[in-house]
Amino acid sequence: MVAGAAVALIAVALGGGYLLWGHGGDPVDAHPSARAKASATGGTATASHTDASDGVAPAPTLTDLPDGYRLVHDKKGFTLAVPGTWTRSERKTGVFYTAPDDRGLVQIFEITDPEITPREALQQASQGLSGNPGYEEISLEPLGFPGPGIDANQLVYAYDSKRLGVRVKVVDCAFTATDGRQFAVLVLGPEDEWPQQEGTQQIALRTFVPHA
Repeated sequence: MVAGAAVALIAVALGGGYLLWGHGGDPVDAHPSARAKASATGGTATASHTDASDGVAPAPTLTDLPDGYRLVHDKKGFTLAVPGTWTRSERKTGVFYTAPDDRGLVQIFEITDPEITPREALQQASQGLSGNPGYEEISLEPLGFPGPGIDANQLVYAYDSKRLGVRVKVVDCAFTATDGRQFAVLVLGPEDEWPQQEGTQQIALRTFVPHA
C-alpha cells in the first residue's frame, strides 16, 4: 500500500515507534521499535508441517510453497515466501514487498532494542497508531499457530486510509527468531479483502528463516 516515490518516511517518536506516511499524509503502518532494520512478504495461508514440541515451524522447502509464491533470500538476513508478483523496496523502516496495484504490502524489519519484548513492541505500535483516523485495535494476543518464534504475538488493527479512500486492516506479528534476533512481519490491505492479509502473513511466518 506504499506508492514508491510518493511515500515519505517520517521517524516519529510515538510510543517508541516509526510511522510510515503515504502520499497525502496517510499513515500506512507503525513499527514497534525506534531502532529497526528489516524486510517484508504476502499471500494466502497454506498449512505446513510443524514441530508441536516447541511451537516453531521448520525451515521451508520449495515443495511447501503455495501456487503464486516464491522464496526470497533477503540480504537483510532472512528467507521467507512472498507473492510472486510483489516487488521489493527498502526504506529506513525496513524492507517492503508491494503488490502491483499498491493495495497490498508486506513489511519485515528487525527490532534492535534489546530491552523490549515482542508483545511490548506491539503495544507501543498500537499506542503510536491510536491517533490515526478511525483507528481500532481489534486484538493483541499470542500467535495462534506455530510460527518462527515461541514468543510470537500478533496485533490486528484497522483505520481509515485517506490515500486509498478505504478502510484498511493490518496484521502485525513480532517474535524472537531462532538465532535470538527479534523481527516483525506486517501485512496491510483493504478491510474488505480480509482475511487475505492473515493468509499472506501466515505464509510469510511459516516460511521465515533467519540467516547471516
